[in-house]
Amino acid sequence: MQFWESPLTASLNEAFAGPVLEKLNPNFTDNFNKFLPYVHGMMMGLPRWCMPKAHKLRDGLNEDVKQWHALARAQFKESDIAEDGDTDPWWGSTAIRERQKILGNVENWDLDSIAASDFGLLWGANINVHTAAIWTIVEVFRDPSLLSRVRAELAAANVTDITSPEDIEKILALPLIQSVHSEVLRLRVEVQSVFTSEKEEIRINEWRFPRKSLVLVPTGPAHRDPNFWNTRDGQFPLDTFWADRFLAYPNDPRSGPIRKSEAAIAKASRKQTQDNTPKYISAGMNDSFMPYGVGERTCPGRFFARREIVAFCAKVVNELDIEITSTEKEFAISPAFYGLGTQRPLKKIPFRIRRRKVVS
Repeated sequence: MQFWESPLTASLNEAFAGPVLEKLNPNFTDNFNKFLPYVHGMMMGLPRWCMPKAHKLRDGLNEDVKQWHALARAQFKESDIAEDGDTDPWWGSTAIRERQKILGNVENWDLDSIAASDFGLLWGANINVHTAAIWTIVEVFRDPSLLSRVRAELAAANVTDITSPEDIEKILALPLIQSVHSEVLRLRVEVQSVFTSEKEEIRINEWRFPRKSLVLVPTGPAHRDPNFWNTRDGQFPLDTFWADRFLAYPNDPRSGPIRKSEAAIAKASRKQTQDNTPKYISAGMNDSFMPYGVGERTCPGRFFARREIVAFCAKVVNELDIEITSTEKEFAISPAFYGLGTQRPLKKIPFRIRRRKVVS
């Protein structure tokens, strides 16, 4: 993961916050990524003497953000904003400039509070999306037939480079890449959704929870529910990656993400069409597919994350050849990030990489 994580983190931070952070501290990205595995302990409120390294990293990162803020406040001018109306060399983006206006008016917040909030924003923007993007290319490149299909789909859509938002919209419309992306999230994301109700009890299946209770519901059981998901009669178990799981082929009644009854399959078998082009299916799964959480706490950055993941996948697939040399059929998962989003492999995944040679 580390090979890809550093450039992805640096580029996303610069897209949000501009180039100043890395210029003030060239080790900002490295320290940022070193801090991520300590999050579980920090969330539990473990004291400084239990996690001195984690606290030292966090203190340093917060100080870097404070220095960036101080420099930006002193140097920024409206004329620094680029013609696109978004980027500038100090704050980085409209989003950060607007946050400064909003957070500056929060009662009892000082400059330390604002810096901590922006550090939290960068943490939240980075912690899950890059890992999901890396899992995507791992799954694509470990299966030569899938790699060929993805490249063919991109070529048919005339996506050879990504130079505009329109190119990303093209990729988002491609059924196979959408299915690969969704299957990575189904298999590799484990989040805890928090439910509470002030007025009435919460009902989840046969369970009843009193009002004002805090209820944590993990996504894992829903993402691996054999009563809901299609495994094609056990051919593609739910603890394995199946690139076509979210695709429905008009002439294949056993396809699609949702398990069907034999009666429904028999009925659909009588309907055949000339066009067997697969369709990406996302409807009807709200209670069983929730990689970004549910309800009011659904991840607000999910649309951005989806674009980064598919754009990264397309860029790498078009320009690089990667050989996954691991002998593991299924990668063991580290418990360090359980419940925080995209899970990480327990061990390093070895690979070889080179620039792709395209024969014209």
